[in-house]
Amino acid sequence: MTFLEKQTDPTSPMHWRGNMQADYLYLSGVAGDKFFKHLMKNDTFLATKCPECNKVFFPPRLYCEDCFCEIPEEKWFEVPSKGSIKLFTIATIDSYGKKLKEPKVIGLINIDQTDGSLLGVIKTDKPDEELQGVHVEAVLKPKDKREGTLKDILYFKKK
Repeated sequence: MTFLEKQTDPTSPMHWRGNMQADYLYLSGVAGDKFFKHLMKNDTFLATKCPECNKVFFPPRLYCEDCFCEIPEEKWFEVPSKGSIKLFTIATIDSYGKKLKEPKVIGLINIDQTDGSLLGVIKTDKPDEELQGVHVEAVLKPKDKREGTLKDILYFKKK
């Protein structure tokens, strides 16, 4: 089959070799917007709690993903910017395949008082130590430097 032929068999995939530009825009939505505006002015995170099943969402949601219940405004609340490391990995190369000057620890952090998690860089002097279960807290940019993005969280450090 040549490139210009119409493909009629969905089980016969067509390949395109080379680079393809893929522009995208990811909007944070109403819940994300509220979360990031809160983060710009506060040293805490926001979460939501489902009034039906009591699941605590972090990052916050407008609707429960389990029972599809709408989460009202009064079910939004602050949670500390702390948590426990669920799992982690040690990066030794960057996204371009080049060796990092120092290893970088990246972990999935279960945020306290919630059923949710967040990926973050973990600052440690001993990147080869066991970190699973270790309690950490977020180190944020100074309030006057925050932009309302995840980059406002510089890293997590051990408590």
